[in-house]
Amino acid sequence: MGLMTIDPGENVPLWVDEENELIRIRGTRLKLETVMWQYYRGLTRPEEIVYSFDTLTVGMVERILDWYHTRREEVDAYMKWTLERDAAVRARYEPLFEEVRRRKEEDRRHRSQAHPV
Repeated sequence: MGLMTIDPGENVPLWVDEENELIRIRGTRLKLETVMWQYYRGLTRPEEIVYSFDTLTVGMVERILDWYHTRREEVDAYMKWTLERDAAVRARYEPLFEEVRRRKEEDRRHRSQAHPV
């Protein structure tokens, strides 16, 4: 996925965060995925999407969705790429998370044995 091939233009409140390989919504900490997953789940009216995110306005979401409809194939490919990227990150760090969970459980058991209720 060539992230840099996606150009939101000036009228769409999006910007390409090259460093983190994300498309972000201007003026917020949100990513494009935030709006798109809501849309994919059936929230097709901007008012419905804005309800869950106080940093978004109806106008912002309208422009993002209008932009999406003119570049559907490109944005859908980006969304698929983000799923693959996120899965790769989870797979990479899952052994570390498992180790942390194991140690926390071991510590919890140790403390409960040292101080029975």
